[in-house]
Amino acid sequence: MTTTPGTATPWLRITTPRPNARLRLVCLHPAGAGPMFFRTWDAALPEDVEVAAVQLPGRESRFAEKPVQDFEQAVAALHAALRPVLTGSTPYALFGHSMGALLAYGLAVAARRHGDPEPVRLFFSGSAGPGVPRRHKGRHAWTDAEIVADLRAMGGTPEEVLADRELLELILPPLRADYALCDTFESAPTAAAFGAARVLTCPVSILGGEDDDYSAADLARWSAVTSGPSVQRVFPGGHFFLTSPSADAVHAAVRTDLGL
Repeated sequence: MTTTPGTATPWLRITTPRPNARLRLVCLHPAGAGPMFFRTWDAALPEDVEVAAVQLPGRESRFAEKPVQDFEQAVAALHAALRPVLTGSTPYALFGHSMGALLAYGLAVAARRHGDPEPVRLFFSGSAGPGVPRRHKGRHAWTDAEIVADLRAMGGTPEEVLADRELLELILPPLRADYALCDTFESAPTAAAFGAARVLTCPVSILGGEDDDYSAADLARWSAVTSGPSVQRVFPGGHFFLTSPSADAVHAAVRTDLGL
């Protein structure tokens, strides 16, 4: 892992440090994934934008650490670890996909509560807004076979991984922890108290896949969390539309919405 001076923390991976960047894009991964989920984003964005991918405990270089299973605990730890980034001289934006969208929202709310600058833009991808029941609640207690079948249906996980028992034994524990974290979102104070209120002021972008389970109305619930403007886009593909088939289109939308 490489970092930019002032951002050294195990919670953040910056593979291409850009100390003179005019903007830092902090990316938050979906359940079961890690910072490698955003490995192609450096090349897809201008050279004066630094991509910083969040790394939760229990994956990649933090594999030996115990995963966090509670939304509020994860947000509090993220905010504490990333505060030098949020309050630094480089403006930042947040991009979260699926579980990452929930955490991006929590992080933005935590920043506002503590008097830190809000992100210049907040991207919610592949996730319904507050008040919409989470997809397949209780998945952390499913059998291995049920989880594998669900992963296969969603796409995004290579078949060779799903067929490899040894790999699954490594992947499933942090995935179950992430599912438990998502289940605590609606009951968390951040969501319960602020889910329907325009507590933020930053602009938001809402992205979804046309074949995903969430409807346009489910996605649109994110517009209620801010008094700022919002834009919503739907792309070809399912839950992991931003990796295939719509990766280029998503990158283009990010550049457009950030004015890059």
